[in-house]
Amino acid sequence: MGSGLPGRWRRAARFACALLLGSLLLGGSPTPDIKVHLDQPSTGFAQSLDFKLGTNEIVDLYRDGGIDRAAQFGADLVRVWVGHRFLGAVAGSTPADFDWSRLHTFVQRVLDAGATPMVSFVAAPAWVTAADGTPSSQHESERFNAAGVRGYAEYVADAIERLRDHFGPVALTWPYTIWNEPNNHQNAGQHYACGSGAAYAELYAAARAAAARRFGSGVVAIGGPSLDAIDTGATLNPDGSPTCGNAPDVDWSTYLRAVDSASFHDFLTWHWYGMHRVGETTSTDVLGTRLSWFENRVRLISGIAAGRPHYVEEINFNGDLAVDPLVHAPINGAFLASATLRALRQGASGLLVYKGTRDPSGKSPRGEPDFGLWSSAIADPPAPAFGVMQLVRRFVAGSGRLTRVDVRGPDLDALVVDTDQGPRAAVVNLSPSHRTVRVSGLPAAPAVAVSGETAWTLSWFDGTSVFVPGFGLAVIDGSLAGLPALPTVERGRRTYDTQCSSCHGVTPLGARAPGLAGASRAKVDGSHAAALLTHSERINLANFLSGWRSNGRIVTGIVQDENGTPISGALVIAVGFDSGTAAWTDAAGKFQLRASDPLGSVTSTPRRLMAFHADHGVASAPLSLGALPSGPTATFALHTPTTSQRPLLASSYVVDAGDGIHRLGTASAGASEIWAVAAGGGIARRLVPEPGSAFGVRRTHLAAADASMAAGNWVIAAIGSNGAVALRRVATE
Repeated sequence: MGSGLPGRWRRAARFACALLLGSLLLGGSPTPDIKVHLDQPSTGFAQSLDFKLGTNEIVDLYRDGGIDRAAQFGADLVRVWVGHRFLGAVAGSTPADFDWSRLHTFVQRVLDAGATPMVSFVAAPAWVTAADGTPSSQHESERFNAAGVRGYAEYVADAIERLRDHFGPVALTWPYTIWNEPNNHQNAGQHYACGSGAAYAELYAAARAAAARRFGSGVVAIGGPSLDAIDTGATLNPDGSPTCGNAPDVDWSTYLRAVDSASFHDFLTWHWYGMHRVGETTSTDVLGTRLSWFENRVRLISGIAAGRPHYVEEINFNGDLAVDPLVHAPINGAFLASATLRALRQGASGLLVYKGTRDPSGKSPRGEPDFGLWSSAIADPPAPAFGVMQLVRRFVAGSGRLTRVDVRGPDLDALVVDTDQGPRAAVVNLSPSHRTVRVSGLPAAPAVAVSGETAWTLSWFDGTSVFVPGFGLAVIDGSLAGLPALPTVERGRRTYDTQCSSCHGVTPLGARAPGLAGASRAKVDGSHAAALLTHSERINLANFLSGWRSNGRIVTGIVQDENGTPISGALVIAVGFDSGTAAWTDAAGKFQLRASDPLGSVTSTPRRLMAFHADHGVASAPLSLGALPSGPTATFALHTPTTSQRPLLASSYVVDAGDGIHRLGTASAGASEIWAVAAGGGIARRLVPEPGSAFGVRRTHLAAADASMAAGNWVIAAIGSNGAVALRRVATE
């Protein structure tokens, strides 16, 4: 797909190919930049993929534009600062006038974005008295006596209980953290930052105990200490003396071990920035030496955590109050992408960018230049790192086994995950120069490249090299379905099927759908549907429509028997995850269906074509990404199975499941795969086993608003491991 590359990329790729050809003509064999060993485990601390990516917010996320961007990013976790002096969300001098509704609103916005809130109690409310008997200043440096510690602990338990009462039992499954950077002298002052950390440990232990009394031991996960990355002894007075006076400072690891041993944390949280001041270092140093420091820190904390989750709760290129302009430069995309790969590789459970959103004024709540990645005004373009981190978010989703990767040279980073659909690789270019990276050990596969200066661009990994732009990221994926869809987009598809398809056509082949597909958030909000949708539904729907190019890619072909005779009435499905598109062959055995664009449509991108007929068996073939742009054709030769045993299909049914959703299912035996297909073609849904069923029941959920919802309009197709096929039309009851 070289023709789809920008001009400068094509020139760079041709130059790299010329170098490669010259080397081969001279008899040389270029040394790979990256060697992948799929048969060996990763040399990192982590051995499997289980990772959450998110953002760390103070104010701006809770505006419509900020929440839209968080949803488009696909945040898994969002840190909610409760009672913070900058948030201004939950003020009150007594519990009676504490504005719990605003806290509920903020948490609801996080849920609207499709994320899980990580609720952070970073300071005490005003009614908790400080050590001197005055109301708390709601600052992390506040000191408390025994009564104040008890008051803070009960406030934490009260807040969790109110969240549970408002949002239901799910609130007890959210992670909760205590305080913010107690080892940071600038934030927490001498009371917390100096010495052994006993003051923080006392607060944490009291809060954890209060939650255990209220909800039961181990029910609610309480974490901390939101550790500052810099050693506590790093800050000196002008005369060179320690800022804490006579109290001894301790480094981060001693501090963490001390507070953790005093009261065992359910999970650990810690922070990392570039570890430099503005203009103090070079891009090579930051992306090489200092990211190596970061990776070592992740591995060391994984050891301290000893199997417990730990999160990089704040990270950005530079956290200096005089914000580094490079935060908004392409280099930050490479920094955050590589940091994510390193965090995953060495055992972190997740990473939250500080900050995701920024005020449209470009100023933070404290008045300094803001270093968020996207504006809370939806019309403002996001920072260059946004597109890179969107692709990173897709790469780290799902599960798989981390494999060994050997990287030559300091200007590259790479991670490979072996999944059920095949290997998936991420390559980060830590230099500003575009380059062709030589890779061995991976099969040829499609690739997606992005940088702070370019949008997602399709390319092709030929088994030997892949092009990666300067400060950019390339993801090599052997399966078209290997980049998992964002949850908010999947919810948007369901919203469309449930509430929009009756007017605009069913997805993805509805005749009127192109008139709405690709609509912006503004268009969706301004449509007649806006009054019928909740805030979160509008976000999900807009993300789905913005990512769904309804024209897709047309796949044509013919299905015939082993003698070359066309087969009429055969079914062809472009298979994605648990949904796909389908078509029936005509009298000449020909078919035409629409396969969604794997970049434009971030839901159910097809990875193979499957053709079958009840009298002729089944055949399948991979759907090549390389062939898609030209409009692929496919020829299937079905071979009648040698056995007459077909999969059993019994008791097919359609049940109203409520809320505009129907459940379609069947009892089965002898089937390795079962699909429900609209009788008129277009939509296909995979039936999945019903947990705990003793009768082989499989089911799927369908939108009641779908014009094909009537029971008689669905066909159940079962495929046996022997290649035999059984078809049954769902009877109308």
